[in-house]
Parts: sequence; C-alpha cells; structure tokens
Amino acid sequence: MGQKRHPMGVLIREDRMPHIFCPGCGIGATISNIAEALLESSLDPDKVSVVSGIGCSGRAAGYFKLDGFHTTHGRPIAFATGLKLTNPDLTVIVFSGDGDLTTIGGNHLIHAARRNMDMIVICINNFNYGMTGGQMGGTTPTGTWTTTSVYGNYEMPFNLPLLLTACGANYVARWTSAHSHYIKKSFLEALEKEGFCFIEVISACPINWGRRNKLRTGKDMVKFFLDHTEIKENPDPAEALIQMDTPILCGVFANKDKPGYLRAMRERLSQRVGIDVFRGDGKVELPETEEKLQKTVERPKKVEEVKIKLAGIGGQGIALLGLIMGRAACIFDGNQAVYSQEYGAEARGGASASSVIISSGKIDFPYIKNPDVMVVMAQGAFRKYRKEVQPNSILFIDKDLVKPYDLPEGVQVYAVPATRLAEQVGRKVVANIVMLGFISSLTDYFSLEAVKSALKMSVPKGTEEFNLKAFEAGYTYGEKLKRGEE
Repeated sequence: MGQKRHPMGVLIREDRMPHIFCPGCGIGATISNIAEALLESSLDPDKVSVVSGIGCSGRAAGYFKLDGFHTTHGRPIAFATGLKLTNPDLTVIVFSGDGDLTTIGGNHLIHAARRNMDMIVICINNFNYGMTGGQMGGTTPTGTWTTTSVYGNYEMPFNLPLLLTACGANYVARWTSAHSHYIKKSFLEALEKEGFCFIEVISACPINWGRRNKLRTGKDMVKFFLDHTEIKENPDPAEALIQMDTPILCGVFANKDKPGYLRAMRERLSQRVGIDVFRGDGKVELPETEEKLQKTVERPKKVEEVKIKLAGIGGQGIALLGLIMGRAACIFDGNQAVYSQEYGAEARGGASASSVIISSGKIDFPYIKNPDVMVVMAQGAFRKYRKEVQPNSILFIDKDLVKPYDLPEGVQVYAVPATRLAEQVGRKVVANIVMLGFISSLTDYFSLEAVKSALKMSVPKGTEEFNLKAFEAGYTYGEKLKRGEE
C-alpha cells in the first residue's frame, strides 16, 4: 500500500506533519480552512505569499506549500507591505497571532488599515501569548486569568472589529475556530477585494488560556464558542467587545469597495508625474501622451551602483537634495534608487544627512556604510561625517562654508560657492539646488532631463522656474570648472 497523502497535500507541506500545535488548538484547523479556500480559488500558487511573525500562529508560514516568510516579532505587516509594494502582482497573506499583530505590532496594524494596504490579515486571537507561557496581551478579556494576570485581568481589551473598521479597512470579519465554513467563506470574499482585509479568528487555546479559565480541553472550548457566539448580518462593530458574560459577536463588520493603496497611489501619481504602468519590479513606465514629459525619458540610463551621502545642517535642504536625486534616477531614468535621511535631536541648526543609492541592478542593502560620493555643505557636518569619507572617493563641498582637512588618500574634491551663487539668484535657501546643478554637471549618475523633471515635481508649486534658475547657476559653474575657467 502506498503512503496515505494529506487531503490538503497540494498546499500543505506533508513533510511537516504531524504539526506542532497543542491538542485542541484552533490554528491547525484555520490553516486547513485557508488552504481549502485557496484550492477553490483560481489563484496561481506561485503568486501567493504567506507572511507570519513570532508566536504559535507564526509557525503557519512554514506549513503552507507557498512562498513563506517568518519575520520578527510584531513586524509581519511591515514586511508584507514592502513585499506587496515591490511585487504588486502577489497576493499577500499575513497569518499571525493577537500578541504579534495587535500588541507588539499594533502600530503597523492600524496604519496598514488606514492606508488600506492591499493584503489579507488573518489574526488568530487566543487571548494570550500562548507560545511563551500564557501571558496577558492586548486582547485578553477583562476578568480572565493568565500567567501575568493571576487575580484576573482588569485592563480593557481591544475591540478589534471596531478598531480596524474605524481605521479604514475595506473588509473586517470575525469568527471562531469552531466556524470553519464561515472562515473559508470570508477568506474567499477577501480574495475578491482590494485594500486591507482583516479576519479575526477567536481560537481555542486549552493548554494556556483555556486551562486557567476552566476550559481545559479543545472540546470544552469549541462547546463554549458554539454556546456563547452570536452571528449577525451586518453587526455593529461598537458591540463587538469580548466580555465573558456576553456572547462573542461574529460576522462581517465592514465590506467596502474603497480604492486599495495601490490603486490610489497609481491614480495620484499618474496625475502628478505621469506614471502610468507599474511593472512590479520596482520600476515604472511613463505614458506616451504627455509630450514634454516624454522627451525627458527617451531611453533608460544605465548606472553602476553608486552610493551618495549628503550632509549639512538642518534648514539647508539636505533631505530634499537627496530626494530629488532619487526621484531623478528612479522615476525618470528608470533605475533603482533607495533614499533615506538622518538628523539629530537638534533638528534645524544641527547636523543632518541623507543618503541615496542608485543602480541599474537590484539594491540589496538600503543603507550606506562606505559612500562613493560625499556632498558636504557645512563645516559642522564635515566634522561629524569626515570619518565616512573613503579613499579614492569624490567629495563635493560648498567652498565658502567647508574647509576640508585630513582627507584620505586619493579623494577628488569639487568645490562650488553654492550659498553665494544662491544669494545671487535671489535666496540662499536654494543653495542645495545650486549644488544639485553642480553635481549634475560633473557626474553622470542621472540624465540632465531627468533631474530637471524631478526638481520640478519636488519643489513647491509656483517656485519651479526659480529653482531651475538656481540649478542652472550650479550647472554652469560646473561646466566652467571642467573647462578650467573656475
């Protein structure tokens, strides 16, 4: 006789069976409900990813025969957001527990719902941190016992359907692990929707929470759920707070059709910068209708990876300078770009910095350890970041404000009186834009047309021509320097 196959073997990893979940736990049953729904759907398994965090439910990703990601505690939604934005064609499912999603990771949860991020979140709510000893969490009902509420919990728990509905999720439902058919039905409904979909599953946990609350077996907990559950059509989420002396209200609390995050982003950006098609590889294509814009992007510009660190003081527009560079490279030249910024507690007047990595290939790490290019616009910033200047690298400085010293061997220094030129243009606040023009003249990290287009979309409306004038002042100075006239 051949080996008996698991009935969900197409989507469940049989080599992981038997699973590790405790006897009577509802997590295994919910995994089965989700697998059944996926089998009934027309989804390509190669385009489905499951993300989970830490805790009992966090083991779920390892049981699905799908691309799975086991992330750090409280961070599965943050990871799933990046996954969906990087590859919009994926169906992204977050499967994790109440402690991971709502207590440790509560801020990520509410902001993903606020953004209406395109993903499905399955929250297994067993009222405690089941894996790490049965501690109280943000969903532990008032008056119940855990290892850290030995006299009964006196804190108010989250009402998750109310919270997620108020935050703006398109779809919000709640069932218990005894309601397999409803879980499967809700998941199939969520697959048909865009935006943020949240399904709370009140799960049996007889070994930890149940044992301490006179529900010692899975049978006891399932009977409790069936006897103490009220299913309503269009229930009011304000009435969904779980208390042990009232029925657990279940049903679909929100079922909206607002644009999901990706559609809202496409619509907004297509109006603002003419982006029409998001290819799913992190790049974009521009429409052929806007004549002037198209002339700026006649061909993709190839760039070997270059790491640029920009430094100055708060108020010099260092962050904006880096942002424009990133936009020029990514949106208008079709390359990859990663932008980040840093500043101290002093904010305006204190040293600040931003970083940009540009590459035609994929960028594996978003932070800069050894910059190829340093741009410094204040002496205080030079003192703070001087140690980051690398041998044989390039250093751009505001020649009136920065006096470099103790530079490593082989550093090529390019100096421009950026602040003085900005004052000549009309306002010294555009010294960063003068520096942008100077850098554009002396490097080939982005095309001239691309950087001008990025500049125009990044500055306040009505100031585009003034900023372009500042850019031209820096660019002209760079051209003269190349000819030996400066």
